[in-house]
Amino acid sequence: MKKTYLTSALMLAAFSGSLMAQTLVTVNGTKIDSKEIDAQVKMLQSQSNGQLQDSPALRQNLTQRQVTQTLVTQEARRLKLEQSSQYKQALEQARAAAKQDGSDKQPNFKQQWAVYEGDLLAQAYMAHVLTNNPVTDSDVQRAYTDFSNFYKGSQEVQLGEILTRSSADAQKAEADLKAKKSFQTVARQYTIDPQGKQNGGIAQNYVRLKDLEQGAPVVYGAVKDLRKGAYTAPLQSNDGLYAIFYVNDKRAVKLPTFDEAKQGLAQDLQTARIDQAVAALYQKADIKSAN
Repeated sequence: MKKTYLTSALMLAAFSGSLMAQTLVTVNGTKIDSKEIDAQVKMLQSQSNGQLQDSPALRQNLTQRQVTQTLVTQEARRLKLEQSSQYKQALEQARAAAKQDGSDKQPNFKQQWAVYEGDLLAQAYMAHVLTNNPVTDSDVQRAYTDFSNFYKGSQEVQLGEILTRSSADAQKAEADLKAKKSFQTVARQYTIDPQGKQNGGIAQNYVRLKDLEQGAPVVYGAVKDLRKGAYTAPLQSNDGLYAIFYVNDKRAVKLPTFDEAKQGLAQDLQTARIDQAVAALYQKADIKSAN
């Protein structure tokens, strides 16, 4: 039941270009250049107080988001959503607020305003999609039935984890567990996870085994048949770390009632409709990379 959230890509807008900018990609004839991505990197680094590091992966992600933003903006303008009274009213109110607090006099106001316009147009497009393909009560009820049937008769576990940088430390931790030392004591000694050192490596929440099967199949395979109080042999992750998992508790899945779940399910269905609409824009788009 994994979900892809394309809609998170709708919230980045374009920045002004430059004569020295290099075109990275063209979207239906609209160029996305390197200066736009440079500006976004600087903005994100500023927001993170320098914690975010520039990297090719970051730039690739930002470029992909900018492609999505461009596609959505193009479609919104094709639908003339910027001519709606709601959109115009929101712009007028924002402009008045900017004048009142003086932010329209700031040197970067033009860029900030472009971001706001893009975000607002993206919101208008999402509202348009959901107006034309609304989520009904019966849709939500059907989703809850599918959700309940999917987890019916399954189990969930409360896991503990000891995370180490070396195989040697993982083996030492395993030896202590075999010597009947408590998992929390061993976790506090060996785990490199700061939170694990505080809570003895045991998570507060439960994870459904079916979710674990889809999201972390290696861990699922190691813990699915373990009884309460048992632990795995050290497992090596893709990043070179080692982990020992411990089953602190195991029980039948506790599902929320319909009333408890309906809001989240409705939001998931709305997100899926927007994702489908954006995916359709990609399918018919003419996207050309400069590389």
